[in-house]
Amino acid sequence: MRSYKHILGVSSLLFAILLSYLYFDRPLAQWCKQYCIGSCHTFFATITTVGMSSPYLIGSALLYFYFLYFKKALPFSHHALFLFSSVAFAGIVTDTLKVFLGRFRPCMLFEQGLYGFDFFHIQLATTSFPSGHTTTVFAVAMVVSLYGSRWAVIAWSVAVAVGLSRIMLSAHYLSDVIAGAVVGILSVKILVHYWPKRWGLDTN
Repeated sequence: MRSYKHILGVSSLLFAILLSYLYFDRPLAQWCKQYCIGSCHTFFATITTVGMSSPYLIGSALLYFYFLYFKKALPFSHHALFLFSSVAFAGIVTDTLKVFLGRFRPCMLFEQGLYGFDFFHIQLATTSFPSGHTTTVFAVAMVVSLYGSRWAVIAWSVAVAVGLSRIMLSAHYLSDVIAGAVVGILSVKILVHYWPKRWGLDTN
C-alpha cells in the first residue's frame, strides 16, 4: 500500500511537470517578466539567495568537524554530515540532469524565442531543468522535517518561497521548480534508506 502511494505521488508530480511544460510555463514566464519589476524584483532577488547551496555545504561541513574534533559529540557530527550529504547528493543529481537535458532558460524564450531542450549542452542558458536553488531548499526542508523539528513548517514555507522566487525572477519555469522540489525530496529519501544506522539518524 505504501509503495502504491509513492508511485501515485511520483506519477502525479511527473504529470504536473508535463502539464506545466505544455500549458503554463511560457505564459507564466511572460507574466513574471512583465510584472515582477522594481521592488517586487528586489524582494524576490533577496529571497532567492536562501537557495544557494554553498552556505549549507560549508556550514554543515564546519559543524561536522567542530562537533567531531572539538566537542567530541558524534551524534551531532553525524547530523551535520547528513545535511551535507543530502544537499551534495541532491545537487549532483540536479546538475547531472541539467547537463543531460539542456533545457533553455526563460531568457532564451524572451531573447531568441527558444523553448524546450537542447540535450547535452553545458552553458548557463541551457541549464534550466531542474532548478538548483529549489532542489537545495527542498532537500534542506526534508532534512529538517525528518528530525521532527518544530522548524519544519518554517523550512517548508521558505522552500516554497524560494521556488516561487525562481519563477518570479524569470530564472526558471514552473516545471523546473516542481522538478527541483521532487529531486530535493527524493534525494533525501534515498539517502535515508542507505544511511548507516550506527551513525544515529533519529527520524522518530
